[in-house]
Amino acid sequence: MVTTPADTGHRIQRLRIANSLSQAQLAATAAIPTGAVSMAEHGRQGLDPEALARIADALGCSADYLTRSQPQSTATRPWLRAYADASKKAVDRYVADTEIAIEAFDTLRLKPIPETLPHFDDDANDEDAIEDFAREVRHAAGLEDGSVVGNCIRRIERLGVMVLPMHDELGRHMGLSQRVNATPVIRVSRPHVADDGTISPSGDRQRFTVAHELGHLTLHATTPPPATAEQARLVEQQAHRFAGAFLTPADALVDDLDRLSGRVTLSTLAELKKTWGVAIKMLVVRLRQLGRIDDQHARSLYKQISARKWNKTEPVPVGHEYAIWLTKAMTHAGHDSITAAAAIGLTPRYLQDWQAWDLAGTPTTDLPVGVASISQRRGKKTGLAGTASR
Repeated sequence: MVTTPADTGHRIQRLRIANSLSQAQLAATAAIPTGAVSMAEHGRQGLDPEALARIADALGCSADYLTRSQPQSTATRPWLRAYADASKKAVDRYVADTEIAIEAFDTLRLKPIPETLPHFDDDANDEDAIEDFAREVRHAAGLEDGSVVGNCIRRIERLGVMVLPMHDELGRHMGLSQRVNATPVIRVSRPHVADDGTISPSGDRQRFTVAHELGHLTLHATTPPPATAEQARLVEQQAHRFAGAFLTPADALVDDLDRLSGRVTLSTLAELKKTWGVAIKMLVVRLRQLGRIDDQHARSLYKQISARKWNKTEPVPVGHEYAIWLTKAMTHAGHDSITAAAAIGLTPRYLQDWQAWDLAGTPTTDLPVGVASISQRRGKKTGLAGTASR
């Protein structure tokens, strides 16, 4: 039996978890004893070249990928309380996949966008402080006061945040965020057909999820994942407040409402959704936060939304967004998925999955429906002018 490098076991384990394989499943596929996988992962026993090759084939990588020396990744955990309603296995899969991705991009020497995330050093329980900080983050992303976020993912990429797709959901969670080797990363669900035949997440939900995870990255940079239900409730409220302030700045939203008569009805909320690209239910929460409606009014609106069966499918569809940094960086480096995968030692499906944003796996959608045209009507600059920027 030939001894493998010390980090080979860690690489095998990480790829196995990223591929949702148990040790027994990996062992069966590679035709080796389950105990051999366990021993290899814990660095207690090496693998002979034939067994290593079968392991590599089962994991979609080369044997050299498993054995070459490279520092192990350091990563924070997502801000999810005990994984909330998502299984630990599902969350660990995306944590492992994200570590693999960041290491791959480093190996390819892809040029990152410098991180320009502002540092929050105020009280996260102070709602006014969060509103002010969201305004600071908007400015860092190149947004003018009161302007619409034409494409949330693109703006966040400009801050140096890596945005990668998830291909399913984590319970009720549509995204997660963490830092890997100091790189801020957001994972967000790409659109898929849900069990009831609808497309999930909706475009407005996707946008809010990305902004919510940006809130975690900035507000909670030095805060560990919550350990209790109360802690989880607080950090979620704080990230929600940030997302609302980032996507719908208070003064501009209220000005738009006043231009629409000032009355908060389902009709005016639908018009506001056309402009801001956020859910009607989210606008109810936001206008309650800003004191334009009270609890009784909000409850009435929720009942009307439920009666119209808008809880799952609202009117005014908002298109889905996708990230562009990875594709552009690979092109600039002279790589496509096949050549990049060969240089890393992974099969092309890894690179393809990290760039797959729509139902078919190929990015097709740019700006959310209605956001660019309405923004231009308001005279605000989104910086994306309604054209594709690939």
